[in-house]
Amino acid sequence: MSSNVRQKRVEELLSQELSIIVGAELADPAISLVDVTNVVVSKDLRTAKVYVFHRDEAVSQRALLKALTRATPYIRGEIAERCGLRVVPEVYFYYDDAPARAARVDELLRQLATEKAAPAQAEGE
Repeated sequence: MSSNVRQKRVEELLSQELSIIVGAELADPAISLVDVTNVVVSKDLRTAKVYVFHRDEAVSQRALLKALTRATPYIRGEIAERCGLRVVPEVYFYYDDAPARAARVDELLRQLATEKAAPAQAEGE
């Protein structure tokens, strides 16, 4: 099996398992409402960059990443138990603000559409 194919399969597996572990099984309230948006595994499968997004804007990025870092030993233990990987990768968490940016772009597009519709309605009256 090609290294690239194995890398992608491990990324998908880790993404699924981390979504379950982080999203539902951690007891820390700072970690609730967290979505795993992406997982990137190194070619040697020894490190994994996990990108997360918190749906509650009141929780700071720093607090979220600190809480996830504290939970890393538990998370790696769960990965080892569930995934059956020869080597459990070191897990590093990063905040992904792409969902928030996408929501902002959607909001701006909705505003533009509303503004364009307003003059058209005025002409029709």
